[in-house]
Amino acid sequence: MPRLEAVKTAFERDELAERELLEEMVSYSKKTTGVVHTVFISPKGFTRHAPRIKVAIDPKDSCDPRCETATIAIHDGDVVDGKVPIKLLKQVREFIELNRQVLLDYWDYRINTEQLQERLKSIAKRP
Repeated sequence: MPRLEAVKTAFERDELAERELLEEMVSYSKKTTGVVHTVFISPKGFTRHAPRIKVAIDPKDSCDPRCETATIAIHDGDVVDGKVPIKLLKQVREFIELNRQVLLDYWDYRINTEQLQERLKSIAKRP
């Protein structure tokens, strides 16, 4: 795989950054998030897009971020890529709302993965 500096076009750089980001992505199940599908969270890496998370679509309990996923923006909960059933999107948006600051802290490398897990709040425990 070519190094990021050697890639010539912006598209190629973005594609490489996304692939490299898969290696930094952590996955959390319903037990941690309260969301019925696996949630994937990553730091920014070399990407140029706004902060976002991914959610497993098929299979819904996959720990592999290369499975079918949908991408959701952290700042407004909009679907950036993929298709998300309405009920699942509502859960993901609730999770983002409850955890926005910790998600942004992780995105910006202000906390590590251990701190992320400690600070994440489950929507299942919400009053």
